[in-house]
Order: sequence, then structure tokens, then C-alpha cells
Amino acid sequence: MSFSAPAALLLLLALPFVAWLVWPRRAGGRPLSGWVGLGLRLLIVTLIVLSLAGARLVRAVDDLAVVFLVDVSDSMGAANVAAAEQYVRDAIAGMGPNDRAGVILFGGNALVEQPVRPDGAADLPPFASQPAPIATDLAEAIRLGLALLPPDAARRLVIVSDGAATSGDTDGAARLAAAAGVSIDTVHLPRPAAAGEIVLRDVAAPARVGQGETFRLEVSAESATATEAVLRVLGDGAVVYEETVRLQPGVNNFVIRLQAGEPAFARYRVQLSPLGAADAFPQNNELAAYTEITGQPRVLIVAAAGAGDDGAPLPDEAAELVAALAASGLTVERATPGTLPPAPADLAGYAAVVLVNVNARDLSPRRMDALQIYVRDLGGGLVAVGGPGSFGVGGYYGTPLEETLPVNMRIDDQQRFPAVSMALVIDRSGSMGAEEGGVTKIQLAAEGAIRALELLNDFDEMTLITVDEAPDEIIGPITAANRDEAIARMRQLGAGGGGIFVRAGLEAAAEALAASDNPVKHIIVLADGADSEQKEGVPELIEQLTAEGITVSMISIGAGPDTPWLQQMAELGGGRFHFTDQAANLPQIFTQETVAIQRNYVIEERFFPTQAAPHAILTGITATPPLYGYVGTSARATAQTPLLTHLGDPLLATWQYGLGRSVAWTSDATGRWAQDWVRWDGFAPFWNQAVRWSFGARPAGGLEARVTLDGETARLTVDAQSDGQFLNALTLTANVVDPAGQTQTVTLPQVGPGQYEGTFAPAGEGAYVIGIGEMTNDERQMTSEEGGLQTTVGWVLGYSPEYASLEDNPALLAALAEATGGRVLDMGDVAAVFTHNLSAAPAARPIWPWLALAATLLLPLDVAARRLTVTRGDWASLWRRIRNYELGIRNEEQRAEPARAEGMAQLLRAKERAGGQGSRGAGERLVADEPPVIAIDGHQDTDERTATNDQPPPSVERPTTADQAADDTLAARLRKRRNL
Repeated sequence: MSFSAPAALLLLLALPFVAWLVWPRRAGGRPLSGWVGLGLRLLIVTLIVLSLAGARLVRAVDDLAVVFLVDVSDSMGAANVAAAEQYVRDAIAGMGPNDRAGVILFGGNALVEQPVRPDGAADLPPFASQPAPIATDLAEAIRLGLALLPPDAARRLVIVSDGAATSGDTDGAARLAAAAGVSIDTVHLPRPAAAGEIVLRDVAAPARVGQGETFRLEVSAESATATEAVLRVLGDGAVVYEETVRLQPGVNNFVIRLQAGEPAFARYRVQLSPLGAADAFPQNNELAAYTEITGQPRVLIVAAAGAGDDGAPLPDEAAELVAALAASGLTVERATPGTLPPAPADLAGYAAVVLVNVNARDLSPRRMDALQIYVRDLGGGLVAVGGPGSFGVGGYYGTPLEETLPVNMRIDDQQRFPAVSMALVIDRSGSMGAEEGGVTKIQLAAEGAIRALELLNDFDEMTLITVDEAPDEIIGPITAANRDEAIARMRQLGAGGGGIFVRAGLEAAAEALAASDNPVKHIIVLADGADSEQKEGVPELIEQLTAEGITVSMISIGAGPDTPWLQQMAELGGGRFHFTDQAANLPQIFTQETVAIQRNYVIEERFFPTQAAPHAILTGITATPPLYGYVGTSARATAQTPLLTHLGDPLLATWQYGLGRSVAWTSDATGRWAQDWVRWDGFAPFWNQAVRWSFGARPAGGLEARVTLDGETARLTVDAQSDGQFLNALTLTANVVDPAGQTQTVTLPQVGPGQYEGTFAPAGEGAYVIGIGEMTNDERQMTSEEGGLQTTVGWVLGYSPEYASLEDNPALLAALAEATGGRVLDMGDVAAVFTHNLSAAPAARPIWPWLALAATLLLPLDVAARRLTVTRGDWASLWRRIRNYELGIRNEEQRAEPARAEGMAQLLRAKERAGGQGSRGAGERLVADEPPVIAIDGHQDTDERTATNDQPPPSVERPTTADQAADDTLAARLRKRRNL
């Protein structure tokens, strides 16, 4: 017996005290009931204590549990994986009745193929689990196997692998198995011979080079045989070097000389392609390198280009700004919203990005996310220049672009913004159920309606009407009081069927607006450009609405025969027409419309800027020309607003966002609103200082960073020095942007003089960009407005170590077996897997519930023993009663036996009389119990009333029960005979 809580056994020390409490104390002796009560009380207490101690019965077991760990990584090859599966099946087929088996498949991770079960290979299906094949984490497989093994049997792990573990702490997992008493047997499967395998081992490039400088790219490759291969280097997608090289068996080193181009984070991909030789793993034939090309800062100007609705070319919004920045010595490049690089790593080579009157509808969500990551996590600069298609009227509300800028797109001012009533008519026909990017069109339209609702002021109201062949659902009027409830309903909208009936939707919108007293009323109709129905009467209805002061805008989603008609209706309704072939643009379109109907977001008045605070951008500027318009915004709480408009709105706003900086200029930089500024001598200095301020401060000799890979973890080490002195007690944070654009934030604690370290888990192969800087607890603000220490570095994660080695590792498998007392098995020795040569821990079965039950059942007996007094006389009386009861039963049985015998005799006599009866006279009486012959005094008396024939008389008189009782004895019959 064993106990799970043996400390509770100390309570047994209280048994003497319990015995003393219940010891029988009566004058004249101790009755038997007292001793019985004492014994029951002590027994109950003992059972309770044993239950509290978790009593268990321990027994020896002969069960064996085996878990197979099968390596299915790429290094094994298909033939070895098939051989390993057959080995497992053959071994399981030889299981004994006391054996159990489970299967785990592992590669970069481990998955349970079959849990531990007693039945063997009868229902073991073909292996179906698919661990990541690009790595081998043997340690994770061992830990999962230990968790899978049951505790009530001898336990064994059987590893079937080539032994080439590429990640995880295998030695630590083996120590854990040994401590748990689990034996590890190993089966080595040799890796297939790599006759023509070549491996690109390393590519080294300098961390930083100057523009136009020639630098060395060092390449190391390994080959199994002598062969030829093509060595190729790609930079920015173009081939910058290509040569056929001769590879000798072993390690081969090459040096490639390249010339640095424009300042950027240059990524180079080196490829080694064998000529004619069989190469098992092409994954190890390519590596990348990163180097920062320094030089004159590069600025990317993003502005729309193309033709207007009438086919005429659009004016170049950025022409004056490009000329001003180039004149100040900056390297300027141009891009359109559609050609803006969509990856943060591609933007990292620019010191700043300048958006000139860019509409958010022209920027994809991915590009806006890239801009946000570029500023916040990589320390880039962003300058947003206004215009009639930017900021709030450009659909920035609720986008990552708004989060990055120092101004909000919404203004709460009832004096300047009259109350608005808006009705949204949204197509919910069957075509709106189509998905775009995993989201249905109707959901994107609902999201646009939600943004429009959030952009409205508290004194505004909105009604949402969904229409297919009739108005289907009407939500509203929505005010600030029921906004949250309405938003929840909008998110539940789904597509219906048929087309959209435009007239029915407009009639429902007009009815909704008729009940409103707000001075500004507007209708927005979202319709399918190829399926807009019920056009009859719509022009007349729109004319009636405009006569009542209600404007109508149209949105055509998708091009079709109805698109021109929708545009005509928008012109007739005094509103705006929007066309989009991507539902993802609907949120921006709705916010643009919402801002447009509030009218005062675009303020076109002549005014002089007012300086509200000194700023580095205004250095040397004491007076400015007037401006003729701007887009209304509101400044964020932590932003600086050096220049304000005549209405107190921000004209120039700046702030620190993460590692980077952003600037908002709410007027424009063209002859529309800044016609006097473009002719002003201070135009070029102002914009040069504004753009350069967004670069941020990067002190010389500040931070140097390097990344080293340790298994599945990357270690980032940063050295901080200034003028040869270590910089200590810094609060450094790193933002690691992976190839997919996702960001990991890594805290860098100090580990030595001027040295800081942190780790992160790489998400996959490719180029990483890491922004490092001093951060506050906010994680969005630098330590000071002037900028602290910061730097941006690049790092490349190459192919998995699974493809780096050409050899297997049987020594590792042998070491695992030795460390845990296991064996090294052969492929043909399947019977040894289930050999019962392990000592299993005795099985313990809990019995404390039964002990507790016994104590409960004994409790009533204990109560009875205490409440009832039983003497020896009581026991003797009970015994007499039992004896009397038994004697009574016996007497009854003895009396019943003669009665049964006499009854049987009477039946026999009656039968005899019935057989001897003859014919009698009509008046004669038959006595049934009278014997035919009676002997008296030695003479035989013959019955004179013998029947004359065998037939019974017509009427037979039977004796009564009283007669039978009277004639029941022989004496009675004799007396009766004498009387005759």
C-alpha cells in the first residue's frame, strides 16, 4: 500500500485521544456495547485518515508501452520514410497481449499519428500526418512521446531516423527521458547517397558601402563531386553577375566584385545552378545578402499621373516640389500611387516618402500598411501634402495612413458644420455576395457605411437602406444615441438576390429624409454597373429631390452598360459620381462622400499662416506669403502645430511616430492654393527643411547591430558607442519586419558595457529589416522630439539547416540510446521492440474512495452502539426468541405431516368405494366413507348394500363437511356401527 498524501497519516497519532474520549465508563462494569462502540469509533477514524492520505494498492505490472518516433523530414527521402513505416507495422504486428503502441511523426514539428493503444496494426492506416519537412526537431518529438506514454507500464521510445537533427535541444530532451525512466531505442536509416549534390554554404557582403563604391561579395559552396555550375547574382530583380564555375569535391570559395548603386538597402541573391548533375535539394542552391549603400539621402515623391475624365492630361501636382527638393541637393525619385513599393523592405532605402494630394482610394490596403510599418518600425519619414483629394476628402479616415499622420480627419464643430441627414442606398443583390480578398462585397460596403457613420458629428443622422428588388432592411435614423447598436446590425448584413431597383431605393431614401429637419440632406446610391434596374421615373424623382434641396451621388461598382446612366443621374442630382472595380475601395469612397457633404472640410479662402510655436522646419523663416485654401483637420494631442490657419486649424503638424516621423501640410504645393508660395524665395528652403526633418536624427557612431541564428532563434546584438565611449542605461527596442510585412517588437536589455541583446523567432526565409531606437514605454514615441539613437539594419535568413548537411548522424542516435539505457536496433530486428526487459513502476490503484464509503456505512452502527444499552440478559432473551422461532417452525412442520398423510388415505378410500359401487334403489343413501368390509371381534362383516350393477344411482347424496369431521376417526365409525 502507498499513499499520495502520506503527511495525513500523522492524524493517526490522535487515535489514543479518541480512545480516551469514548472509553466505556459505567459503574458496575463495562458493558459489551461500550467496547463495540469503542472499536467502531477507532475503525471509522482510521478509515477516514487513510482516505485523507490517499491510500492506494500497489501491484507489480508486466505491461509495456512503446511510442515510435518516425522522422519524415526532407533529409530522409521518400524511400526511407516508406521503409520506416513498414518497420513500424512489422513491429506492431508482434505485440503481446500486455503491450500498447503509439506513433508520432516529426520533422520541423511533431504530430501524433496514433495514440497509445492496445490493438496493433490491424487498423493502423497509412501515415497521414504532415509535419513541416524543412527541419528536424528531434527534441520536440521526444518530449511529445514522453507526454504520450502512460504511467502504468514499462515505457520505451523507438526513434526511426537518419539522426540529422537541425533544431531543438536534443541532449536536454534525452536527460528528461532518462529522469522519467523511459528507455530510448534507436533505428538508424542511412541517408541516400548524394552523388551530385551541391550546397551554397555562405554569402558574405559588407554591412555598409558608399554609393558608387566597388565591394566584394564572398561566396562559399560545397560539392560532393567535381562538376560545373552557373554562379549568378541578382540585385533588385536584375542579373548583375553570371559566370560558369568549376566545382571540386569539398569546399569551393569565390569572390565577386560589384559596384554599389543608389543609396538603399540593397539585397543580393546568389544562385548556384549545377550543369547536368543530379541535385537532390535545389533549396540549398540559393542564398541572399544584405548591404546598406550610403550616400545622398533619397526621397520618393508619390503623386497621381494620367488623364482626367475628359481625356486631357492631369496637371503635375508635384512638379514644383520636385524642383525645390532637387535644388537643395536631395536625390528625388518619382512614383505613382499604383507603383509605390508594397513592401516595407523596399521603402527602407528611402529617407522619406512624400505624398502629394494622394487619394486613399488609389493606395491599396497593403501599400498603406507598408507606409505605416516603414515609419513606425523602420524609422522612415512621411510627408503628406494636401490638396482637394487628400486628408479627409481623400478618404484617409479610419486607414493606417490616418494613424501615421499627426492630424485627425474628423472635426467636431457644429458652428462650422451644419447638421447633416444622409441616406445610404446599398445594393444587396446576388452579385454583392461575391468575395474579394476573403470578404464579400456587401461586407465591404457595410464597412464603408460604418466609417461614414463614425465620421459624422453627434448632431448628424444617417439611414441605411439595403435594396435588391425592394427595400429589404432599413437601419435608422441612426444618431449618436443608437450608433453602436446600428453598427452591430450593419456588420450582419448579407447579400440577397436579383438586381437593384434604383427607383425603389430612392423612394425609400426620400421618405427617410422627409422626417428630418437638418439643413443638409444627401443620398448616396451604391449600384451594380451591370445590373441596375427600374430606371423608369428616376430622372423625374431626382429632379424633385434636388428641388427640395436633397443632393444625390452615385457609386458604380464594376463597369457595365448601366455605368454611364449612373453617372448621368449623379450629375442630375448635383452630387458626385464614383466608379470602382474593387469593393475594397468602398470604405474610402463613403468617407470621401461624407466629408464632401459636410462642405466646410475644404476651406478655400485667402489667409496668412500663423506661427504658433518655434520649430526646426521654420528655421530662418520669419514671414510667409498668403495661401488660398486647405483641407480642414484637427491636430492630435501629442502633435506639434508650428503653423495654424486663420480658423485655428492645423496647417503644419509634426510628430514622432514610433521610430520615424511624419509631417502633415494641409494646404497644397501647387498654383491652386499655394500660387504665391511657389514663387516665394523661401519655398525651396521650407520644403527642404520639412523633408529633412522627417529623416530623423541619426548620430554618427551611434548604434551597430548584428544578427546571429541559433537553432530556431535569432539573436540581435547591438553595440552603442559615441565618440569611443560606451552608451549605457539606454532603453532600446527593435522592430523586426519579416518578409511578409509582419512586425515583432523586441526589447533589448543591456548585457554588457554598451551592449544590448534580444531574441526573436524568424517567421521564414527571406529578407528582414530591423529598426532599432530608443523608445519610451509608449512604444510609439521616441525619447525626445529631437530624436534619440536609432538605426536600421537588414538581415537575411537563408534556407533551412535541413538542406545544409550532406551527411546523416548515427552517432547522435547512439548517444541518445546510451544516455537512457536503450539499444541501437537494426531494421530487421523488429521482435526486439516489444521485449519485456524493462522494469515497470508498480501500478497503484486508489482505494481511498472505498475506505471513505466503509467509514460512512459504519457510522450508523457507531450511533447505535452509543445510543442503545445491550446487556447479557438482552442477548440471552434474543437467543431464546431465535430458538423458539426455530422450534415453532419445526412443530408446525411435524403437525402438518400426519394431516397430509391422513388426507391422502381418505382420498385412496374414496377411490376404492367409488370403484366397488353397484346399482342402488332410488331411496337408498350412499355413505362415501364406509368401508366395504369391517372386522368386528374376529368376524368379517360384509357390506350388505352392495350395488346390484355397475351404474351409479341417478342421485347421489354426498356427505357434508361436518359428517366428514365426525366420521374422521375409527372410534366414531365403531360407535356408529354398534348403534345400527
